[in-house]
Amino acid sequence: MWIEAFQSTRVASIFPGYTHNQNAAKLTQVQKEEIKQTLATPTGQAGSLPHAFWTLPTFKEYINANFKVVYESERSYHYLLEYIGYSFKLPSPVDLRRNEYTAQKILNNVNKQAKKYLTDKNWTVLVADEANVTSVTEIRRAWLRTGEKTVLKINREKVNQSYFGALDLKTGKAHTIRMPWQNQEEVIKVLHQLLLRYPDTNICIIWDNAKWHKAKLLRDQLGKGKPFERVHLVNFPPYCPDTNPQEHIWKFGKESIANITRETFEELLSAFEKNISDKIFNYKIPKFVLR
Repeated sequence: MWIEAFQSTRVASIFPGYTHNQNAAKLTQVQKEEIKQTLATPTGQAGSLPHAFWTLPTFKEYINANFKVVYESERSYHYLLEYIGYSFKLPSPVDLRRNEYTAQKILNNVNKQAKKYLTDKNWTVLVADEANVTSVTEIRRAWLRTGEKTVLKINREKVNQSYFGALDLKTGKAHTIRMPWQNQEEVIKVLHQLLLRYPDTNICIIWDNAKWHKAKLLRDQLGKGKPFERVHLVNFPPYCPDTNPQEHIWKFGKESIANITRETFEELLSAFEKNISDKIFNYKIPKFVLR
């Protein structure tokens, strides 16, 4: 039967004919479209759900009350949500102090300066940020014997390492430099290292508005005839970490070592640094503020 189908319709024979079949579905296509429209309606308007943020139990109640349909498995409700265009993921938090108009204005200026220096062979453009890598023991639930106490011997110590990260927007190469602390003195030491890594070009560093990025000790070393004569500093919009490509590198690096047990914290840090250094990143500064 399979051979005959292949000879008749070739590759098309591998696709099932029941993919969009609604015969066994408890909800019709029209009802699913109605659910989709309800979920898309802002709270407070006619036809919306009663809660701005609803849970799976309230979603079940809505389906049952309006369509007299009850699924035995929670996964069936998940499939329904996926079918009408939803996925289970974390939202992007935005600080209440963020001003979209001001942020967009500053971001336009940042892009203008970055574009100018990216086309100049005498300049290197780096987007930079600090981050911490922390190691701490976590206990999670597991299937254990009933009536027996299960004991795990663990190390309660919490250790962390601060990093300065800088992405070269021309080459896609990312630098990770260890720091004992995040303060202006340590940032100054890092900038000296970057000058050694780029001895033949000026450096434009675009970073956030952390207080040590604007501290007097650092500003006093900028300018002609001073230690950071080749350095030009630019700030991203305040409360807009989503505009800094370096944030994506931190996310990549941390996800690459998450939930992987290693013997020592040093092994964890080495893996974190190697995973980043082995990769070329093509992240760019966005042109529009991500709301």
